[in-house]
Amino acid sequence: METKELRRKLIKDFGKFIDDDSKLEILESVFDAINHEEKESIVPDSHYNLVAEEREKYLSGEIEANSWEEVEQRLNAKYGF
Repeated sequence: METKELRRKLIKDFGKFIDDDSKLEILESVFDAINHEEKESIVPDSHYNLVAEEREKYLSGEIEANSWEEVEQRLNAKYGF
């Protein structure tokens, strides 16, 4: 869809939203989400770094991992899940 067509469609659709209070509130939430800057993560960078390091070890074959099925079997055997 070309920009002009999209603009016309959005103007028409916004008209419908403005007439419906519940949709207008949703639209306001969307605009708020678009306009707000992203918040800093509460997860420290050190955690992301650790995950990246462990992933590299896994990809290089330095460490091994179990499939979900193996983990599920161990949990079932140990705890009866």
